[in-house]
Amino acid sequence: MPLSQAQKSIVDDEHRFITASCGRRFGKTFLCMNRLAYHARIPNQRVWYIAPTYRMAKQIIWEPLVAKLKSLNWIRQVNASDLSIKLMNGGEISLRSADNPDSLRGVGLNFVAFDETADMDPAIWYEVIRPTLSTTRGKALFLGTPKGHNWFKDLFDQAATNPGVWASYQFTTLDGGQVPPDEIEAARKDLDSRTFEQEYEARFNNYSGLIA
Repeated sequence: MPLSQAQKSIVDDEHRFITASCGRRFGKTFLCMNRLAYHARIPNQRVWYIAPTYRMAKQIIWEPLVAKLKSLNWIRQVNASDLSIKLMNGGEISLRSADNPDSLRGVGLNFVAFDETADMDPAIWYEVIRPTLSTTRGKALFLGTPKGHNWFKDLFDQAATNPGVWASYQFTTLDGGQVPPDEIEAARKDLDSRTFEQEYEARFNNYSGLIA
């Protein structure tokens, strides 16, 4: 499946830290797989995907990721219980969850993709993962659908205050190219405006219903 134009704009961005606020069914899983493989193509890289829970990590991306890497003949060993894949080039791709922060400490990482970032505790980034990127000068991608004005919105705003390091994108469900326009319009009629704007248009609504 080729990248959509919206996905390609994220892929082509060379900023160290990228935040992308995306509507539901935008194609975040496919984008994560693309970025994990891209960074793991370099020998001896340690690359992580982090979801809010272990179950989400396994259900969302594990099987399609393994299938894709097998088709490329990249895999040396698969550890299904640990959700980790050792590659022929000495690198490793691992799926991790944010529900056990202490298990994520002490590892030098080259790239991390956060999925559904708004559903995680901000300490995962600030206290646990960010230090693991310092010795490697590793990169990070933060994906998700907004959930009010929480720390995901703070990351999104970093592009305005630190543009040399951070970049931010905001894409609707329609931009992802996975959901036809008529289905999106049907959802617009079924949902209240605040929910539709958040879930399908990836807008950061505050708790008073105002749009940032």
